[in-house]
Amino acid sequence: MAYSGGTIVNPTIPYNCPIPRGLPNGKMIIVQGTCHHHHNNFAINLCVSPQISPLPDTALHFNVRFNENAIIRNSQQYNAWGQEERGGGMPLRKGTPFEIIILADPHHYKISINGRHYTNFRHRIPKESVQYLIISGDVNISYIKFEGGASPAPPAYPGAQPIYNPPVPFTTNIPGGIYPGRMLYVSGIPNPNVSRFTVNLMCGPSEQGDIGLHFDVRFNYGGAYNQTIRTHKVGSTWGTEEKHQNFFPFVPNANFDMIILIEQASIKIAVNNQHFCEFNHRIQPLNRIDFLNVNGDVRLTSVKIQ
Repeated sequence: MAYSGGTIVNPTIPYNCPIPRGLPNGKMIIVQGTCHHHHNNFAINLCVSPQISPLPDTALHFNVRFNENAIIRNSQQYNAWGQEERGGGMPLRKGTPFEIIILADPHHYKISINGRHYTNFRHRIPKESVQYLIISGDVNISYIKFEGGASPAPPAYPGAQPIYNPPVPFTTNIPGGIYPGRMLYVSGIPNPNVSRFTVNLMCGPSEQGDIGLHFDVRFNYGGAYNQTIRTHKVGSTWGTEEKHQNFFPFVPNANFDMIILIEQASIKIAVNNQHFCEFNHRIQPLNRIDFLNVNGDVRLTSVKIQ
């Protein structure tokens, strides 16, 4: 899997990723791939959160079923599926590359297949709540691309405008603290000779206080190479470290885009449009965590809290 300027190339399936800047009117999601002869079914889902199984609330479930010669469109909310829509036939063929484009407009998702309009799917869940693209099943995806769309609505509070090129170390208040649904965006470039850098979600403005999430990116530090450490701190006591990772997304002197999503039970982190890890909350109440801190061998290009 590679990522380049808004295009995800050859992603592993199942795949989930945040949709950059959500689904404003005019936003297009372009998916190209191939279903091979032994493939039966796959689904493209527009979801409000990133878990794959079971699916979360799903605004659009676009389910290609070769075994039924049909493409099912549906939605799911509160673990209940809605009314299926099946019309339109089956324009996909096994062994033949396809392109599916999903266009968000005020009232529908407009879906085209191989350059021809296929169907409209009326919104059943507000598209503004859709944050994740999830693709699963029997399919080889060659690339995913996000295009178009107006700028999102202005943030709810004045301080939520992006902060560009802040100096490091960098500390900023998170107004009202963290809560489910809150998102933090951190973009930067690790130094060419980087040893480590750290992103902290802190209780108060000092690293000496409690830390709800200590996300420590280690290129070459303390015997750790290309590893991320996740933990927390209460007083002077550090918690158990979590180190599991399927890949290491950071590269010296190369831009990264990190999204930190706060959920009810955990913090989910995506890097370069791919889900990276999940960290269960260890400090409650969540709104105690009210400062973001970044330090170490990194140059920040932008930080945004929404």
